[in-house]
Amino acid sequence: MKAVTFSRFGGPEVLGIVDLPEPTAQAGEVVVEVAASIVNPTDLAFLNGVRAPADLTPPYTAGMDFSGRIVSVGPGVENLAPGQHVIGIAAPRSHRGGAQRERIAVPAASVAPISDSVDLVAAATVPMNALTALLSLDHLALKPGQTLLVTGITGMLGSLSAQIALLDGLKVIANAKAEDHDFIRQLGVETILPRSEGLEDAIRAACPDGLDGIIDGALISQDIAHLVRTGGGIVSPRAVYRVEDPRLNVSYVQVTSGLNDSAKIARIGKLLSEGKLTPRLAQNGVFPFEKAIEAFAMATAGGYRGRVAITFNP
Repeated sequence: MKAVTFSRFGGPEVLGIVDLPEPTAQAGEVVVEVAASIVNPTDLAFLNGVRAPADLTPPYTAGMDFSGRIVSVGPGVENLAPGQHVIGIAAPRSHRGGAQRERIAVPAASVAPISDSVDLVAAATVPMNALTALLSLDHLALKPGQTLLVTGITGMLGSLSAQIALLDGLKVIANAKAEDHDFIRQLGVETILPRSEGLEDAIRAACPDGLDGIIDGALISQDIAHLVRTGGGIVSPRAVYRVEDPRLNVSYVQVTSGLNDSAKIARIGKLLSEGKLTPRLAQNGVFPFEKAIEAFAMATAGGYRGRVAITFNP
């Protein structure tokens, strides 16, 4: 079985293709033939040695998001069957390793079936950020009709957070550049504020009683936390980005806390199958695994929208 791996930390040039043993499904697990795995910022950090796990031995395999087809199921797995199309989330910084390989064994709770009509490669762009969005909304605990500001809405976390929040009955507002307004309206967001200059005044005008919550994909909430009502909340996607405001419920979401949250992952699969979540591949951002170095190089360079994908059995 081929896998994209690295045995030392560095840039994309340290990646290589190696043969790994074929996985087998243990109790409560499934083996998935991987169609595609995404190169996320967390994968770049892993490759560079940021927060490198001290208890693992190389070769390492990156890749959290993946999509594919179930090959086999282990004892006790009753809701999944061979041949089903699925999305899933892996834990690269674990002994099990990440999804950038031809086949992977994962807990059944970490995957969800999707409709055969969904593009498998594109579907791989959704799971991790959609799960982060669901965990963020849980932390905020907003009620239908309350107002959520999503910053960085053109990113994967921002766009998926907005779509899910709207489905949950929240009033979603966003700040963005004028050239992004059409995309944001396609997500269903009607109230769009200036990206930076004039943002505070625009928030006060749109929410005179204060914001109820912020999902801060753009990491600007230190500057606007005072515009959140007392008792409201802020969620940051970065642990190092701290907001100090005792009036507020401020939290950081670690997506790995939800890797086995079968209910949330199943919801993501259902919404994706229903066309209610939008997958987003970067333009010219799909690479066969033999060109993984090029995929990681593109992801490292940035400057694109959507996600870069590595394909195995598309």
